[in-house]
Order: sequence, then structure tokens, then C-alpha cells
Amino acid sequence: MLHRNDRLFFDVEEFELIIDHYLEQNDTRQAKEVLDLAQEQHPGSLDIMFSEAIVLMNMGRLNKALEVLDAIGKLEPYNEEVHLHKASIYSQLRNYRRAIEHYKRALELAEEGTDDILLDLAFEYENIEAWEQAVDCLKRGLEINAENEAVLYELAYVMDVMDAHQQAVAFFKRFTNEHPYSFVAWFNLGNALSRMERYDESNEALDFCLAIDDKFSSAYFSKARNLLLTGDYERAIDCYQDTLTNDGPQAITFSYIGECYEKMERFEQALIHYDQALALDTNWVDAWIGRGVVKDLQGNLPAALKDLETALKLAPDHGDAWFYYANALGRALRYDDALAAYTRLNTLEPESLDGWLDHADLLLNLKSPGCSAEETAREASRCTN
Repeated sequence: MLHRNDRLFFDVEEFELIIDHYLEQNDTRQAKEVLDLAQEQHPGSLDIMFSEAIVLMNMGRLNKALEVLDAIGKLEPYNEEVHLHKASIYSQLRNYRRAIEHYKRALELAEEGTDDILLDLAFEYENIEAWEQAVDCLKRGLEINAENEAVLYELAYVMDVMDAHQQAVAFFKRFTNEHPYSFVAWFNLGNALSRMERYDESNEALDFCLAIDDKFSSAYFSKARNLLLTGDYERAIDCYQDTLTNDGPQAITFSYIGECYEKMERFEQALIHYDQALALDTNWVDAWIGRGVVKDLQGNLPAALKDLETALKLAPDHGDAWFYYANALGRALRYDDALAAYTRLNTLEPESLDGWLDHADLLLNLKSPGCSAEETAREASRCTN
């Protein structure tokens, strides 16, 4: 129609559908052309005015979109969509408190979908780090719709940010008692228990999750991580393999499998899986570190240093990379470089006891002048207190 310059007549609903189609295709130019035609055929239509506001938002003309929404609001003061769109715009403008005001007004006016509005409101509270208010919104959202998985995930995230792990465990235990078939709630409970290092209970919750949805790769991944942390490497590998089966090949998964084999001192298998991780993502830092550690354990210091240097090029502030690099440099008798690496590590992670202890050991072995070994040892002692 547009290419032929035809002037066919469409009703308002048809124009809205066409505009939405172009916006879904990220074709704002075509959407604007259709909007112009719609305004020509239906001047003064509130629905077309809404479409204009949405097109302007997609074009990044946010203040102009606000002007259109203000005009609609004067004609329809009880339309919650006006406030929802205004809230979205103010959020994009990083005026989060104004966004909160409009989401609250939309809640007062809306007759349905209030759980999703509460989720959006929670996002704005998160933007101003008002975590308790965010939690309150999300809990209210679940009271309205206990099956809203997005709200469940977000509540777990906010509680994690707050380090409110005990609160999360208590909440999701109650929730799973009331909604025993919510696999997301069991997953969240398992993760909260894991963060409290209650790994057996965590695995039990994750098993309930998988009993409900045996294709849920994230639950396999979380359980695998628990098993890795508790030294059950064979079972951890099995769970990581289940993750690969359900989620497809991922660098992070292959890297963790490599770590399991590394812990079991099956170094060739570890290297194979680290290489599989790097084949998927050459910038996967943990795989480069893992390769370096394994090469060091195999006595191949030149290769170990090369891999660890690659890791540090990719992530110059990675504490683990500096730790293993410093250790490898010491074994390679490159003492000045090793001391510099330990200094860098201790600057990045001053609370890391292992870094201070290994640094002190090297200084003592070298009998470094100036009693710097004693000073370093004191720092190590401070980390234990």
C-alpha cells in the first residue's frame, strides 16, 4: 500500500494492528508512515493518539510522547494505559520516582493485570535501591497471581541482593507448602538454601523442582554446583551433562565439568573440557585459568604461564587469575614478577587470606630485606580475625 501510494481506507483497529506489526519488526519508519495515514483518515481518534505515543517512544522522542499522553490523559483521566506508558517513559529518562508515581496511579485504576504492574513497580524501586518496597510489591503480586513466574524469579533476585537468604528460605518454604507444584518456587528455595551452605537441603528442593519439570536445565546446573562445592565430583559431572542435554552446549558448563575433572586429578579430561569451553567462547576466562592450573599441576610451567597471561589480558582484575599466576611465577623462579603479582592480588582482594600467606611465604623464603615478610604476615593474620 505504502510503496504504491494507494489510499485505501482502514478502520482504527486495522491501523493499530499494522502499526504494531511494523514496531514488532523494529521498522519505525514504516510504522510512522502508517501512523501519518491513520491520523489523516481518523483525526482525533484516541486510539490513534495512543499509537502515536508508542511510535514516538520507539523513535526515542520521549518528551514528545509525554505531550501526547498528557493530551490523552485530559480526555480520559481514568485510563490506566496513560499512566503505564508515562511510567515507562520516566523510567527510560531515569526519573524513577516519577515512574513510581505513575505505576501507583495505574494500580489504582487497573481492573486486571495488577500483578504485572506490581512487577514493573518493583523494578523502579530496585532502580532507587528501595529493596524492601520492591519485596513488598512482589509479594503482593504473588498474592494476586501465584503462578506469575517472572514475579517469583524477581523476588528471589531481590532477596539475594539484600543477602536476605534466611528470609528467602522461610518465604519459599511457605510458598511451596501452599503451591507444591511450583517448580520455580522449589528452584528458588534450593538456591537460597545453597547460599546458606545447606547443600543437602538445597539438593532436596532442587530434586522436587526436577520431579515437576525434568527438562529444567537451571535446576540441574544449581544441583551440579552444590555437588562440586561438596566434593561429589562424579555426580556433579552427571548433573552438568544433564544441563548440556537440556540447554545445549554452553562454555560455562564445559568449564565447570573441566573443574570437576581437575579436582579429581584427571587432567587430560579436564583439558578436553576446558578446550570445549574455549571452542564455544575464546574469551571464557575461567577456562583459560583452568587450563593454566592444570598445566602447572602437570609441571608444564611455560604453558601454564601462557594460559594464565591470556586470562589476565581478558580480565586484568580477576583475583583467581593473579593468585595462580603469582604461584606459577614463583615456581618458575621468576621471583620479582611473582612478588609483583602477589602485590597486585593483595591490592585487588585485600581480604584474601591465601594471597597474603603465599606472598609471605615467598618473601620469607627469599629473606627479602626490609622486614616486608613480617608486614605481609601481619596482613595475613588480620584476614583471619
